[in-house]
Amino acid sequence: MGTAGKAIVELDVDQLITELTKDYLDELLAFYSYWITAQVAEGFHGEELAEHFDEEAKDELGHARKLAERIIELGGSPVVHPKDWEPGAHAPWTAPRVDRSDADGMLQDQIKAERDAITAYNRLAKMTFGKDPVTYALASELLADEVRHEEFLENLLGRRGRAHLEPREHGERERIR
Repeated sequence: MGTAGKAIVELDVDQLITELTKDYLDELLAFYSYWITAQVAEGFHGEELAEHFDEEAKDELGHARKLAERIIELGGSPVVHPKDWEPGAHAPWTAPRVDRSDADGMLQDQIKAERDAITAYNRLAKMTFGKDPVTYALASELLADEVRHEEFLENLLGRRGRAHLEPREHGERERIR
């Protein structure tokens, strides 16, 4: 980053790089979690989720790329070895469910991960507001993406939950197997 670009950052840059690195590692873990879950999901609903999780994996990898670029702009160096991803992240890795056909469980796990990301980006946005407009813009962009991801997954889980219900007489609903 250039001299003027560094001069506008009114924060401890090392502390900022540390926070960005945690977010970057969270995104790498999210990428891998979505990607591997898409590969191993089984059953009718697993196929339905695999396509979505593949797309989410691409989004999360794109987030990691943007964070890595910002870390480098600030004079830092992104973590390169996968063994260092989980220890340096905010949250642990979300592994696929043992029951590879548990689509609802997979959705619930990913919703939790999205909520953790929302918390992390909200914290970064607050940290950089009025002190680093470039990182603030990035945090706001990524926060908006994660909010959309959470909403989509919640809606998908809701639709899936209702998919097992069929209308009965007089507007009642009955669970069918």
